[in-house]
Amino acid sequence: MNLALCAAAMFGAMSVSAQEEKSPCETQCNVGLEIKSSEIWRGLQIGSGPAFKPMFAINAGSFSIGAEGTMCTGEDLGFESNIYAKYRFPFDLTLELIDYYAGGNWLGVNFDNIAKTHTIEPAIRYNYGKLQFYIALNFMENKEVDFYGHLAYDFDIFKVTLGGGDGIYTTSPVWGNGGDFAICNIGLEKETAIQINDRFALPITGGVALNPAIERFYAYAAIKFAK
Repeated sequence: MNLALCAAAMFGAMSVSAQEEKSPCETQCNVGLEIKSSEIWRGLQIGSGPAFKPMFAINAGSFSIGAEGTMCTGEDLGFESNIYAKYRFPFDLTLELIDYYAGGNWLGVNFDNIAKTHTIEPAIRYNYGKLQFYIALNFMENKEVDFYGHLAYDFDIFKVTLGGGDGIYTTSPVWGNGGDFAICNIGLEKETAIQINDRFALPITGGVALNPAIERFYAYAAIKFAK
């Protein structure tokens, strides 16, 4: 992990230099890398061990399309490669559409059964000052639609999230029971930066999350660099 952190710091230094030279053009291409102690998502742990999350996006005004990956390094090798499209309205309402891909034939077998390897999720995000509303519906083949929604508020000293859902978010990973709607994500998170020198600060995020529905508690930290 030390080697990964050193590599991330080098990447971050290059990102800072590149940001200073970024063109003010309306259409931009952005890349990034996030290194996480573990991948915690909506009150769930994806895979095990530290996770690497590469990012690529093209932004044109209020519209953006991009891709994000997740590669876990533990014994449970979580993998995702997701494509998304987002549009943000001037009043801070954002419409999102995400295609989650977790392995297998990307186009299905002979272009059939694509839904077996893809999950489609439309979502709505609305920011009102420091308060955020978020709802999403997760569509999977031969399964009920899974709902997730949260309220989040940034108190400056930390960000608080209260989320609820059903299906995958509240199903026990041990017994396989549950699945009804319940609170699944109670989280505290803080973003800060560690000053390395006059030109570079190491961005870091840390937090804790509790999923009461499946009785799981997580603590995590992440560093993220973007251009």
